[in-house]
Amino acid sequence: MGNGGEGGDASKNGSQRAGEGSYVIHDHRSKRPHHDLRLERGGVLKSWALPKGMPSSPGERRLAIMVEDHPLEYGSFEGTIAEGEYGAGEVRIWDRGTYEEVSWSDEKIEFVLKGGKASGKYALVRFRKAGEGAWLLLRGRG
Repeated sequence: MGNGGEGGDASKNGSQRAGEGSYVIHDHRSKRPHHDLRLERGGVLKSWALPKGMPSSPGERRLAIMVEDHPLEYGSFEGTIAEGEYGAGEVRIWDRGTYEEVSWSDEKIEFVLKGGKASGKYALVRFRKAGEGAWLLLRGRG
C-alpha cells in the first residue's frame, strides 16, 4: 500500500511510494548556459534547470529551478532549438541512466542516480525564500 499503510495518504500529502525510473542531465548551451536535471515520474520528465550545473562534491548544494514537465521522448533529445523558440540553443546529453526514488514529497525529493558522471545520492529540497519553483539540489555523502 501507500505510505503509512493507507492508500489515500499519498494523494493527501503529495508523497508517493519509492520506485525507479530513468534520468537525463542535459548540457543546455543557451543565452544562460546551464544543466537540466530530468527525472522520469508519472509518465513525464520532471525537470529542474541548474544554473551552476550539478553539485560535484558531497555536501555541495546548487540552486535548482523547477520548470515545466517534458515528454519522456525528450530524454533522448540532442540537437539545436531554433532561435526564437523557448530554450533556444544547443542541447547535449551530459549524463543519463536510472535512478532509485528514496522518497518524494512536495517539500523534499531523495534519490540515487545510477549512471555515469553524476552517480550518487541526492536530495532536492524546496527553497521557498528564493521564490516559486526554487529548490536546492544537495549531493549526499556515501
